[in-house]
Amino acid sequence: MLSVYSIARRLGYNGEMASTERLYYSRPELLEAEASVIAVEGPIEAPVIELDATIFYPEGGGQSCDLGFVGEAAVTAVTESGGRVLHALASPFALRAGDRVSLRVDGARRLDYSQAHTGQHLLSASAMRLVGAPTASAHFGKERCAIDFDVPSIPEEDIARIEEAVERAIVEDRVVRTHLCPPEDPASFPLRRRPPSGEEVLRIVEIEGIDFTPCCGLHLGSTGRLRMVHILGTEKYKAMTRLYFLAGGRAAADYRSVSRIAQGAARKLGTSLGDLPEAVSREAERRRALEFLVVGLERERAATEARAAAAQLGIPVGGEAAPLVSRRYADRDAASLMATAKAFAEAGMTALFASLTELTVQALSPAASARLAERLKPALAAAGGKGGGGSGSFRAVFPDAASLAAFMQAAELELSPSRP
Repeated sequence: MLSVYSIARRLGYNGEMASTERLYYSRPELLEAEASVIAVEGPIEAPVIELDATIFYPEGGGQSCDLGFVGEAAVTAVTESGGRVLHALASPFALRAGDRVSLRVDGARRLDYSQAHTGQHLLSASAMRLVGAPTASAHFGKERCAIDFDVPSIPEEDIARIEEAVERAIVEDRVVRTHLCPPEDPASFPLRRRPPSGEEVLRIVEIEGIDFTPCCGLHLGSTGRLRMVHILGTEKYKAMTRLYFLAGGRAAADYRSVSRIAQGAARKLGTSLGDLPEAVSREAERRRALEFLVVGLERERAATEARAAAAQLGIPVGGEAAPLVSRRYADRDAASLMATAKAFAEAGMTALFASLTELTVQALSPAASARLAERLKPALAAAGGKGGGGSGSFRAVFPDAASLAAFMQAAELELSPSRP
């Protein structure tokens, strides 16, 4: 049941709901503060509160909200609705209108998103200036961030130029300022993109000497605090180019991770970091050659096994009979299983083979009238496996060894009254 406790009259607002002072804009460096409760809404076990002042940034502008604590209650979401900033709490908290509460913002999360947002401005401004690529939208994800540029492609050499320009701006430690319009006039700024219409107050974020753009998100005080920006790559998205990037602490952590991986790979290959690409290329060639050799050996082994089985069963060359051979392998994957089954079918036998390591069954028959799929589907459904095929071929996978065993037993009974 919804309950609302308003103290607007006590605060002198003549019956109207008091507005919230947005300290996340006026004093973005604040990570701790105190405020008074204006209203409490929602169920007692998960209340939603409004405060007369807040340091919690609400979700918007492509940026996720701040998290943290109001008193001892965790903040799970912060939203803005109808001019009100609402804080959703994760646990019961005995609050009433007029109570004073302490506020604590998750500083690491705030810094992470501020770095990402500032990095996006630098990338967008550099892409526009260097290659004429306007930004259509930006996305700030938990793992990586992305910018959609309204151009069909951006060449690799231009991506490198954009990243280098951002690096210079970070080293130069350009000041980041916020302008409010009014009192300032938005027409006095060389805006990178057109401002939204219908806004009573427009926030324009300036990166000194580089960029002016309307934005309601949170940013760093200077580009030096950004530390670094790393472009991960691009891909086509609709008719645009989507660029993935990391900024700040995320970029530094990624650099350390990639460096450790590269150093470890170099040690294992007995080479230096500088020679690692060539060493990896050599190893890739060796692997392809070995894979080709293994495929040939597997075919030869399968043919030998098939000839031995055919001789044991007394199958005449060119005969029409296709006796069932059922086997379970603990040392063959699905690809090797298929090669073995094919050799047996070519030698005149119906193969029903199972890979115990990959929980896969492959059935092949040289007889055009074998009707494998039709005959094995009931057993497949009963065992809880997935698969299918045609008259001469059937393949299935199973969730566990017991299901595979049940299928094999039923399939053997269906395809042959006695197991060879």
